[in-house]
Amino acid sequence: MYENEEDHFEEEDPEEISHELWQEACWIVINAYFDEKGLVRQQLDSFDEFIQMSVQRIVEDSPAIELTAEAQHSSGEIENPYPFDQIYLSKPTHWEKDGSPSPMMPNEARLRNLTYSAPLYVDITKTKLVEGQDPVETQHQKTFIGKIPIMLRS
Repeated sequence: MYENEEDHFEEEDPEEISHELWQEACWIVINAYFDEKGLVRQQLDSFDEFIQMSVQRIVEDSPAIELTAEAQHSSGEIENPYPFDQIYLSKPTHWEKDGSPSPMMPNEARLRNLTYSAPLYVDITKTKLVEGQDPVETQHQKTFIGKIPIMLRS
């Protein structure tokens, strides 16, 4: 009936249709994610996982700090390995000029141009190894090692 049927029945390119549907589906998923979680939930979840799990794992995976000193009044060396054990993160705190700690709120940090951070403490076991003697262990509980900035709403 028609000389060239392709002229009258144009078929749409299947790749073009799937690309358009793909784009539409992507935006539906993206919008649903942000409707449910908001803009910063992913960052807060990542930060919470870092604080609750990763910091402790980093400390556990780090080798002990080893200090070696030459004995002053006898021959030999004294080795002191310092492995870090359990970590503790306190609530955000600021130390005043007189050295007294005070709890810090996010608004106070903004107004005073301070970093909203929490002190990080760790248990340390000091082992004194002297040639020819038994090892002597000393526990240092909750030793301050630094501060970690805290994200708001975490």
